[in-house]
Amino acid sequence: MFTEIRKRDGRIVPFNEEKITDAIFKAAQAVGGENRKIAESLTKQVIKELEKQGYNGVIPTVEEVQDIVEKVLIENGHARTAKAYILYRDKRSRIREGKSDLMDTVKEILIETSRENANVSNSPSA
Repeated sequence: MFTEIRKRDGRIVPFNEEKITDAIFKAAQAVGGENRKIAESLTKQVIKELEKQGYNGVIPTVEEVQDIVEKVLIENGHARTAKAYILYRDKRSRIREGKSDLMDTVKEILIETSRENANVSNSPSA
């Protein structure tokens, strides 16, 4: 069983299979699914697949787990749920990229403002 997972930013956090179940169930709900037990069963298959692929004792990344979720959904005849999952994953990826671009812009503005402020004298005559 897995105890940890590597996040996109490199942090290692406790592995929580409930998050996989929630993600699968939300994708299923998006296409009319209502049975959480199926999502729980698919989560167990994801964990078995991780073990089969040699991740037992190795910390998997979020991306690796998500790839396996897609594979398990498709292999088990849940193509519509897989599509919803993939689309949601793509949307989140674009949001992260947008946040990253925004943070880069803010950082540039802060650096420029800092430079401009460094050129201002703190004397009373300024």
